[in-house]
Amino acid sequence: TNLRCQILLDTSGSMAYSSALASLVGEVGSGVKGLTKLEYGSYLAATLAYLMTRQQDAVGLTTFDTQVRLDMAAHASPRHFNEMMRQLEAIRPGQPTNIAETLHRLADRFKRRCLIVLISDLYDDPDAVGRALHHFRHRRHEVIVFHVFDRAELEFPFREATTFEDLETGDRLQVDPAYVRDEYVRQIGQFVDSYRRLCADCRIDYVQTDTA
Repeated sequence: TNLRCQILLDTSGSMAYSSALASLVGEVGSGVKGLTKLEYGSYLAATLAYLMTRQQDAVGLTTFDTQVRLDMAAHASPRHFNEMMRQLEAIRPGQPTNIAETLHRLADRFKRRCLIVLISDLYDDPDAVGRALHHFRHRRHEVIVFHVFDRAELEFPFREATTFEDLETGDRLQVDPAYVRDEYVRQIGQFVDSYRRLCADCRIDYVQTDTA
């Protein structure tokens, strides 16, 4: 049967992070430029769109931060795919995250049953995001979540005293990694596990990815 798919790509400021870029200012690594989470998410969206277009399924693209920035309805034509690739090339990280509220609005917008693919770092309250994902399931959509991380966010490999900047608010915090590493790793593990459980409870496929 023909499939309809809508890819939801988070373009909020936190998706601009790359530990390889951070290394250029002395935080970690060799200084070799790596992918940001947004670049990785864009490649992932492009790959999925290509595969679905090749098998003549309809695919659309929605990008969002605090609000929807781009909303391309699902189609199966090569011309539509080419326009989607042009839009992905032009994407830049945007405003702070408001995932839960935006997902609720999108769940109300998509009337026809389809496959929803969410690509995001999910930096929002997990319970609120879980309710928004359940909204899609309530409307009988199938949902796949790709939870995107930079590996440094999971492993916290920093060694020297470092000033960390919030990419969405600009707030800065100077940290000695040795004093916070164990607690940070514990809390990020809980953060990931909470999304795994929420997705399992809603019968949503959860895939953890990292830009490496």
